[in-house]
Amino acid sequence: MYIQENLTTTPHEVPGCSWELPDALAEKFYRFGAFAKLVLNDDRSAIADIVEDTERREQYEATRARKAQERAEREAERERAWQQAALEKQGVAVMARSMFRSTAAAMPADDVIRCRALAEEWAPGAFAVGDVRTEDGVPYRCCQEHDSTGNSNWNPSQVPALWAPYHGTTPETALSWIAPTGAHDLYKAGECMVWTDGIVMRAKRDTNFSPEESPS
Repeated sequence: MYIQENLTTTPHEVPGCSWELPDALAEKFYRFGAFAKLVLNDDRSAIADIVEDTERREQYEATRARKAQERAEREAERERAWQQAALEKQGVAVMARSMFRSTAAAMPADDVIRCRALAEEWAPGAFAVGDVRTEDGVPYRCCQEHDSTGNSNWNPSQVPALWAPYHGTTPETALSWIAPTGAHDLYKAGECMVWTDGIVMRAKRDTNFSPEESPS
């Protein structure tokens, strides 16, 4: 095997550019690898020794350390940017929830339904008329002022006298049918609901009846 000064190996000699690798120096050549440095004899006709090119190794190590530092700095910057974005997103979400909760009582039903993810989930407490809470993804409005602090079973779906579900007026805001219990939660003309078969239906007039009970 022949070696050129750039450490390229060839099976054949390239006169004046490559030298045969002595068996006695093969171990050094492979040990130093890319940092091997040929030491030629005085007339440059043969390889006298193979040593480690320490200057080249130091340059390599310095470059690798610099790149590692740059990579760490980029990763740290990405992490800072991610945290900043998360904080901003959290801040926007907090602001959106706050704005929704302060205006929900006056919002049209369709808007409440579209924004229901911003509403508070129901939990026992004191409620005023118009307060909005969700239960299992369904938004309800408080119809009577009350305090359920000591009554954990006064949730909207169980106490319809205190809460009424919102009814959408478009197919996009239609929610699953919930049987009305009185005038406060009936389906008004033009309001929509999703019947048990998945079909969206619209009330032709104010009604407490289901499509099965009053199909016309």
